Amino acid sequence: MQRTQQEQKQLKLQHHEQQQPQAHQQHHHHHHQHSSNSNSNNSGTRIAGSSSTTPTTTTTNAAGGGGAGAGALESTPPRTLALNRNYCASDTSGEHDGDTDYPDSRYECAICIDWLNEPVVTSCGHRFCKSCLSDWLQNHNQCCPLDNKQLSAEKDIFPDNYTRREIEQIKHKCPNSPHGCAVIASPIELHKHLPSCPYRRQQQHQQPLEEKCPFASIKCDFVGRPETNQLEEHLKTDMPHHLQLMLQAHQQTAIATWQPQKLSTGSGTLENGHKTGQLPPPPQYANAVDEQIVQTMYQRIVVLEQRTREQESHIDNMKEQLRRQQPIDARYSNGTIVWHIEELSALVDRLRANANNQAYSHECYTSPYGYKFCARLNIQPRKPHVLSLHVHLMQSENDFHLDWPFKGRIKLCMVHPGDASLSQHDTIMTKPEILAFHQPREAISTRGFGFLEYANISNIMQLGFCADNRLLIKIEINIV
Repeated sequence: MQRTQQEQKQLKLQHHEQQQPQAHQQHHHHHHQHSSNSNSNNSGTRIAGSSSTTPTTTTTNAAGGGGAGAGALESTPPRTLALNRNYCASDTSGEHDGDTDYPDSRYECAICIDWLNEPVVTSCGHRFCKSCLSDWLQNHNQCCPLDNKQLSAEKDIFPDNYTRREIEQIKHKCPNSPHGCAVIASPIELHKHLPSCPYRRQQQHQQPLEEKCPFASIKCDFVGRPETNQLEEHLKTDMPHHLQLMLQAHQQTAIATWQPQKLSTGSGTLENGHKTGQLPPPPQYANAVDEQIVQTMYQRIVVLEQRTREQESHIDNMKEQLRRQQPIDARYSNGTIVWHIEELSALVDRLRANANNQAYSHECYTSPYGYKFCARLNIQPRKPHVLSLHVHLMQSENDFHLDWPFKGRIKLCMVHPGDASLSQHDTIMTKPEILAFHQPREAISTRGFGFLEYANISNIMQLGFCADNRLLIKIEINIV
């Protein structure tokens, strides 16, 4: 009888241990489901999310596509329009690409776009690295980077031990494993291991630490790093300096090797200012080979001067374009769209008249060889009093050498013409699993990312954002 009671206790203990992780998972799932339900019951929200539609009629400054999206809720940030807004960092289409180069979105910090290191969770439900969030709150503002909700370091930020334990259970090989490293550890442990990995140091010792200029023998003291292109740039830009060093070295060699001979008989006579029987001073050039080298260098200088004059002419033409206020090439917009929306009232009437009517901004590039973007405005039929704003990737000739999906930060600003402190600022962090940031397959990606409810039209008019019937929206796109 006593043995039977002990066996029953052991069975109960095992059953209790099996139910504990299931109960924890159910509680975690219930927490997310409750947040989702509470979000869906609120009204008048501004949503940041992925969008996907096909427009038929457009009102554009460039050419483009369209979209619709969904997301989650948040409280109203300070100094913005009186409209509840929220941001969403997930795609609602249900389609995902299995890219193993990125950590799962549950384990990714939205600030550094890397594995969560000492994860913390905010009262608004977002996860960040502890150090990343501390730096953000100290250097930027006391708001959440994703939804601008006011945060208190003592009341609104909590350690996320559950996520930390999940990350610790993920094991990866050291990147130096092909060279013999046998370490297998979690992503965070690998970050700490890599700086001290002995196989990494062996690779570094095999590479030269510095790269000298080929003209070092004639006293060019330039030294560059082998992993950069500093030496190549130095050879291109410092050619006149190298030419001068070559001439000085040649003259010094000629003088050092000049040995005048003494006269064999008598004191000698003067001929051309020098005594007969004595070698003349060294010539400017020792032989035909040196003359050919100098002539080649001179011709190169002439070519460079010609190119300099052409560049100066090109700069003058660009200055003339600026003086005439002609639009600058989109490649040199540095990832910034300054969108002047003229005749806002007429545009709103057109967008309300037909749900397929959309307005597109001009295009922009993050750099001359970078990503290409544009922005889109439209009005949803069910909410004719609210403007929707989305950002779309565009195809370009640079797509084949860029890294996909796009990773960066998008800043939106509706500029107040009278008081800059009243301007509305919003920030969107990209996520690799959202298809809106993957390589576009059309001229303009059919998927956009932004806000279904960006701003209330009546508030735009009443709060003075629309001066002379013109609205200004500034969009900055930065690569992280």
